[in-house]
Amino acid sequence: GAMSWRAESTFKASSKLADEEKDFLKLAKKLREVLKLEEQAAGGKALEGLQQEKVAAKDKMIKEVAALAVKLPAETEVLQKNPDITDLLPDGALKDIERRRQRDAHQRERRQEQEVQKRERPEFQPQHSKPIVEVALSADGGHLYTCSKDKYVLCWTMKDKHLQVVATFAGHKGAVFALDVATGPCGAASGGADGEVHFWQADTEKLKTGSIMSPAASLDHGGIVRVLRWCPFDPPGASGGRRLASASEKLVARPPALCIWSVSERGRAELIVKVDDAKVLPGKANDIRWGGGGKVKLFTCHDNGYVGVWAADSSGALLKTIKLHSAPVMSLALSADGAQIVTASHDHSCAVVDVSTRETPTLQVFKANRPLNAVCLTADFRAGPDAVGAAVMAGGMNERDVTTHKTLEDEFESKVRDAGTGEEQATTVRSHFGPVHRLLPLPKVGRHGAFASVSEDGYLKVHGFDGRLLHSDVI
Repeated sequence: GAMSWRAESTFKASSKLADEEKDFLKLAKKLREVLKLEEQAAGGKALEGLQQEKVAAKDKMIKEVAALAVKLPAETEVLQKNPDITDLLPDGALKDIERRRQRDAHQRERRQEQEVQKRERPEFQPQHSKPIVEVALSADGGHLYTCSKDKYVLCWTMKDKHLQVVATFAGHKGAVFALDVATGPCGAASGGADGEVHFWQADTEKLKTGSIMSPAASLDHGGIVRVLRWCPFDPPGASGGRRLASASEKLVARPPALCIWSVSERGRAELIVKVDDAKVLPGKANDIRWGGGGKVKLFTCHDNGYVGVWAADSSGALLKTIKLHSAPVMSLALSADGAQIVTASHDHSCAVVDVSTRETPTLQVFKANRPLNAVCLTADFRAGPDAVGAAVMAGGMNERDVTTHKTLEDEFESKVRDAGTGEEQATTVRSHFGPVHRLLPLPKVGRHGAFASVSEDGYLKVHGFDGRLLHSDVI
């Protein structure tokens, strides 16, 4: 109602009063003197000339008070604290005051809403503000995509030594763990803690420098999405769409799952197969790789030290489990010909397995002196009798364990090791100051190939296989 603002009193010290409030109180004081004079006159007292003038000016004063009242700040309390004065105001003035206060309150709400929206509106990110967990290469070979616990996916150009962000992809509501990049308007796929998979522009020539991108399409995956991998054997624009493998971690009632989707050019995803039976799937997969050969397969690695081999058809059948490690297996890498798979494990080792034969023998084990999270290979990598090339491995103790174990001087460096002898050929120097989460081979970068590393420290680096720093997101 018109007088509803009377109830909302909270005390305010006079020093905090607005000028209009001070003026109102001065006028109110004068008006009270006039009312007292009127009372005295009504009681038979004769007023002096000056006093008579004051009483004569009463109506004018009430008009002044009304004019001031309309200008009072919306949250003022002087009206309800001076009811004797407020009651003198004509109805029209009270209605005006109420209308104006409602308008002010509405505008204040609008301003607050706009401020909240502004705070929530994504901004261009020149770098990541939290750990980076995954990295992928653009189809043009000149850009890297990264995803982070800061909710963003970033696209970087490798044009100069200093890596610079071209575009910020904003849409996830939590940490982004999974990322892979193919081609097309929906060729970049990311997934995370919010259970969503978003598809983004992957054709970098269509990205404007400094742009903030929204998802081109989305898929409600469920669980916590941990890994995404496009099938390398599906040509772009294939009529049946491109296949995308995903792995998710359990969330509330949703068990861990391993899925294959068929994704159209426009980002419409259709589920081909889903494995979420706890008797078959040993918890979340930490990495996935597509294997070719006679039949397309998926390789997965798990916290129980196993690698799983799955049929990548609609059966999703588990073909084989290979026990390789005594601690979680965090990463998988495949040799260029798909014949050998290499693991990285928290048990301080990398294993090379021949997946071209049914027996899947272990060809080589690289022992390390730290937990390993990541591994990548030179383009010519081959272990075994006619070994050639090298494997890069990295990891390091996480924060929780650092307090109980002494860390090494070079805890977070990447080590390049000979495929045959396992000897260290090269190492990075002062590259990261937190555990490395992923390594990505870049065979066409630098003179003899290179690799990208992303870390808990929030930085992205590119090194040659000789250990030299080629690109960095910090100068």
